[in-house]
Amino acid sequence: MAVTPDLRLLDALDDAAGRLVEALEADGCAISRALGDVLLLVTERVPPGETLQPEWGYLVSDYPETKHVLEHREPRAVCLGEPGLDPAEERALRQVGYASVLMFPLELKGEVWGLVEVYREAPVPFGPVEIRAAASVLSEFA
Repeated sequence: MAVTPDLRLLDALDDAAGRLVEALEADGCAISRALGDVLLLVTERVPPGETLQPEWGYLVSDYPETKHVLEHREPRAVCLGEPGLDPAEERALRQVGYASVLMFPLELKGEVWGLVEVYREAPVPFGPVEIRAAASVLSEFA
């Protein structure tokens, strides 16, 4: 059976990625679909020629902070240089060329549908103001 994407949802997610980059004064945004333990990139907002997911996808279980976001439905901010930063999360940030990320679960119809990641090139942590702004942008999907 072929899977037909809901183009309205894809358009809405693409629009949300752009609004998140603008509202949080960020440099990039990725929205991925969670399918079991796998995250697959659905849309991203990055400079031309760049990508936030150079491989086909990645395993949630390899990244403790990401796993926490999806399991507990709580946003998490991660920044290079933080004490106790998980090595896998640090490698992932360095691999995509960013220094900080804010992660949110994307909920649709009361279920966790995917993951939203907003990135900054500078090692400037995301804080409560950005978390509220992101939650406001994402509230249309709840």
